[in-house]
Amino acid sequence: MRLPRERRIRASADFQRLRSQGSRLDCGPFLLNVGPAEAGAELVPARFAVVVAKKAIPLAVNRNRAKRLARELFRTDPEALPEGWEVVLIARPSLLRKPLKDLRRIYAVAVAGAVAKASKQAE
Repeated sequence: MRLPRERRIRASADFQRLRSQGSRLDCGPFLLNVGPAEAGAELVPARFAVVVAKKAIPLAVNRNRAKRLARELFRTDPEALPEGWEVVLIARPSLLRKPLKDLRRIYAVAVAGAVAKASKQAE
């Protein structure tokens, strides 16, 4: 099942902006680049992207499984990110060895912490 177009990060400039200005969290099986969307985009739905490097996960079947697992994390917990936020998940090989239940818990805690931290900095 695909994410709707408005829920995906597609532009290279958006990836670069999140990498340079967003919060980077090391969550073990994956890294997260999290940040607010561009100014004036507070009412747009949260957006998501997955990056799986061929160097990190060499077999295509495993890269595709990592992407499916990552998309499932975002899709099943839509309230984790408030409107106007974006996240890029960078998969590591250990993502494939963790059960989905553990991945959901790690993702939810990491996103909640990143949003709370960014909200405190904005005040």
